[in-house]
Amino acid sequence: MRAQSWIVLAAFTGLTMAGGIYIAQEAGNSDVQKRDQAIEARQPQAISPHGDSTRQARDRVLELAVKYLETYGETIHNPSTQAQLYNERRALIDADPGNGAQLFRDAVETAFPDTAAQILTLMANLDRYHEWLDDNELRLQALQPLQRETELWQQREALFGALASQIWGEEASFLEEKSQRFQQAVSNLEESGELQLTELAHQLHTSAEEIYGSDMTRQFAGSGALGHALFSLDSVQSHLQQLPPNQRQQTITDLRRQFGYPEDALERMAKQDQIREEKWQNGNAYMEKRQDLSRRLAGEELESELNRLREEHFGIAAPTIAREEEEGFYRFERPRRYGLN
Repeated sequence: MRAQSWIVLAAFTGLTMAGGIYIAQEAGNSDVQKRDQAIEARQPQAISPHGDSTRQARDRVLELAVKYLETYGETIHNPSTQAQLYNERRALIDADPGNGAQLFRDAVETAFPDTAAQILTLMANLDRYHEWLDDNELRLQALQPLQRETELWQQREALFGALASQIWGEEASFLEEKSQRFQQAVSNLEESGELQLTELAHQLHTSAEEIYGSDMTRQFAGSGALGHALFSLDSVQSHLQQLPPNQRQQTITDLRRQFGYPEDALERMAKQDQIREEKWQNGNAYMEKRQDLSRRLAGEELESELNRLREEHFGIAAPTIAREEEEGFYRFERPRRYGLN
């Protein structure tokens, strides 16, 4: 029995060496020693009434440990690699509900003694995450893709913290790559200054559909993201600034309609635009009077007149305006961006 056990151990060691297993240099031989100790601890010292089943379980643990080492050992210290073991664990549990979880634990502790605790903790958190997915499956399916993606990331970050971006790094990189492509498309449109506004809007919408697909593009339009991208273009602002107020507002509404906004939403946004316009007119009038006072007055007399002027133009918001100006911020010196502010 002992001779057979050492034959198994020798076979395991040979496979380990042949597999090019990663051992961190800074750990020296500690990983090897711990792994050997873990393997020896699993060698039965005497044949029990269930000796055959014990040998089979032990051999299965060693077989899995070799597989995990060869497949994941080189990068096992990375959370993204550790997370890949979750599917291995689920497959074992599905195949053997009574023993699969313990079999996985034994194999991980044998293959990766230094990182086993970290891996098993990650498995427990992934269990919680998948339980949440199961509990919320129908609700998540009913959400729009962009909203569903947002909820998934919120739950991941709640359970895994900073590790979430490492575990699902490829997915995050995929979304980031799409974002960069869209930003490049916006930049290209900015450089093509000869395009008419309606053509700019069409090209922007087309680029979004090519990059994100139709469903997500509709969400971008509904959330205002496409409109924000369009009205952020300097060429669009330059064109809008040259229009009379009434024609400018009609042009803004027509561009929004081109993105698919319903009429009731267009009406609400037009009212918001009118409120913004009135604020800017009031703010510009205030700034002209403020500059005139600053040229003529100084000291306490100037401050007294400025307080009166702010009360006249902003009412209960006057103290806020005063604090902003004390900090050197003048909100009506910002660039006016029609359709945005």
